[in-house]
Formats: sequence, C-alpha cells, structure tokens
Amino acid sequence: MKTKTLIGALAATSLSFSAHATLIDFDSLTSGQEFTTYSGLTWTNMVALDPSSSPEFADTGYVSGVQSPKNIALNFAGSPASVTSNDGFRLNSGYFTSAYYNGLTLDFIGTAGGTKLSKTVMLSLQPLFVEFDDRWNIDTLQMATTCDTTADCKPISENVAGKFNFALDDLRIDESTSTVPEPGMLALLGGGLLGMTLIRRRRGASAS
Repeated sequence: MKTKTLIGALAATSLSFSAHATLIDFDSLTSGQEFTTYSGLTWTNMVALDPSSSPEFADTGYVSGVQSPKNIALNFAGSPASVTSNDGFRLNSGYFTSAYYNGLTLDFIGTAGGTKLSKTVMLSLQPLFVEFDDRWNIDTLQMATTCDTTADCKPISENVAGKFNFALDDLRIDESTSTVPEPGMLALLGGGLLGMTLIRRRRGASAS
C-alpha cells in the first residue's frame, strides 16, 4: 500500500512540474508586422498592431481589445488564421474583440491527430474573455470569423463594411497535459521505487 501511495505522489508531482503556463501578449512584436513564429508557436495570417499608432483605430475594437499594452494580434484581411505547435499545447484562455462589427461570430476549431473540437462565440467591440475546458489539448487552433448581416451583425459604419477582423490579446496556453515527465522526475520516481523495494526485502529477511 505504501509503495502504491509513493507511486501516486511522485507521478502527480511529475505531471504538475511538466505543465508550464505561457501568457502571449504580442508586445515584443513590431506594429504592422505579420509574424509566423512567436512564443514557440507557428502562426498563419496574423499581424501585430499597436492601435495607438494611428487615429484611424480610435473608435474600433482594436483599442478596447488591448489588455496588456501595447499590441494586439489580428487576423489579416479578416481571413481565417491559425496557430500550431509540433509538441501540442493546452489552450487555456484569451481575450477576443471584434474590430468593426457588433455581433461578429468567431469559430474555433482545435485538432490533435484524429480529435476535433469546436467552439463558437459572439464578439462585440468590447473584449470577451474566452475560456477553454480541459479537453483542448491540441496541435492546431483555427480561428475564422463570419457575419450574418441580416441578423445582429452590424458594422460601426459603412466605411468598414466587410472587415471581419478580430483582435486577440493575452492568450494563455499551457504545455500539453500529455507531456512526458521530465528526466529528473523519472529519476526521482525510479529512485523512490528502488528504495521501497530494498526496504521491503530487508524487512522480509529480518522476519525470516
């Protein structure tokens, strides 16, 4: 029983040490820069923007979408965007804001091997904090916006019609919970099991 307890404790410890949270705020990027690699991830169709850099963004969701000054990331031309990791990641949360439309639909699709997850939210010009449950251990996240202009999706002015951009800031990810324990933790686990085995053998020898 004690051996099983030790195994459980060491295994739990190894898992807790292998999960490291990362906050992605895009603030070290140059405004206007389309980036393909950032914070250890691969990105497609994403651009960094400092909304304070031009008065043209003053009344848009880019400004209200800033959570940690100064940059946000946006989907270029309002087209679908994605983020990928060869090692996988646990999608935790993020702040998402529509740039020009109230009632903009944002679809998330997460994939990992043959597993596919989906989530849909409705955006406005005020930031929406979106959380993802523990199932979102994925390799790729796809993000795409749609707008039903016959329903509740309306632009802030006629000049921005068709601009289905969203702003993203403070994306939080963790290492995938399927991450293999680090070598040091494996050594600790092995050493603990060996010690328990020796103790049991000595007790058995003493009893005989």
